[in-house]
Amino acid sequence: MQNPRYALLHGRHAVALCHDVRGLYGDAAPPPRVRHELRGCEPRGELARAVTQAIVEGTAPLGTLDVATHDAAWRLTAVRVLGARGDVVTVESAGPPRRLHDAQGAVPCGNLVRVSPEPPEELTHGRVTFLGCSPRGALRDVLDAGATGFGPVRYEVLDRAGGAQHEAEAGRVTAVGASRFHRGLLDLTLAFPRTGLIPPGTREVWDLFHRHRTPPGPGTWRRFTGPARAAWLRQAARRSHDLPEPAPGATYEIDGRDVTDAQALVCAVTEAVHGPGLAYPFDTPRALGAELSGRTLVWHHADVARACLGVTPLLAEPRPATFQEWVDGLRAAGVRVVLD
Repeated sequence: MQNPRYALLHGRHAVALCHDVRGLYGDAAPPPRVRHELRGCEPRGELARAVTQAIVEGTAPLGTLDVATHDAAWRLTAVRVLGARGDVVTVESAGPPRRLHDAQGAVPCGNLVRVSPEPPEELTHGRVTFLGCSPRGALRDVLDAGATGFGPVRYEVLDRAGGAQHEAEAGRVTAVGASRFHRGLLDLTLAFPRTGLIPPGTREVWDLFHRHRTPPGPGTWRRFTGPARAAWLRQAARRSHDLPEPAPGATYEIDGRDVTDAQALVCAVTEAVHGPGLAYPFDTPRALGAELSGRTLVWHHADVARACLGVTPLLAEPRPATFQEWVDGLRAAGVRVVLD
């Protein structure tokens, strides 16, 4: 198959190459709230504080909680403590726990037990159809035997060269049919997790970089915000691993009217130095300053960044650098920063 856009994988092996997809791009559902009991638990630090608050007020927010059981370490996110009884602490989190490789700093507990039931699949999964697919390997064998189901599988979004630019869980193949728009190929429908849907703006970024190795027009990044801008930065950074060193003593000017976060600043600076469709693969004052040391950066409309950089979200980890931290960091690295 020439220029497939998607691949389905079972284990480490590709079991289908596909031309297109329907239903993958949309607003993702939030992870379901899951209730657990921490049994044989020794609350300490923030967990001890939250347990005390929950006993008094009935519930208490906690945030991220790392738990070390007798055989593994786990991370729970968006945690709320619901109560405690003896050495059992009841908590609720966003989605199931994620296994950790390092138990350092984790709260010791005898066991972590899920007490809320699994929601029915029709509430957690929707239908996503990969179009114009050419099955291979284990999937082809199963379909040749007359089956209409397979999985679970993962999917990859492929770039122009056939490399994976995104990979995630895709669920089970639940239906197979002849493709309406791709003669001789199949359409494969999957029970797809609703939490894994991709923002439509991200598809626009992927399609743009798929059509053009480097998007030709300056300032293209400005039309993307939120997750789409993050996707733009990742795609541009992948194409920027061998950028030439900036000219010694050069002066570069950036239009700061859309510099509302660190991602936008990196896009604006890289475009000013190297042209459109590229981005440095870092977003800290120290790293960017090291790249531009000995050069001059004229920052037009700097008041926009002054009002936005590092202001929200206040509780992000790690905390984003403020406008003044960016300016001070660049100057400390040897960049002459002129604010306009």
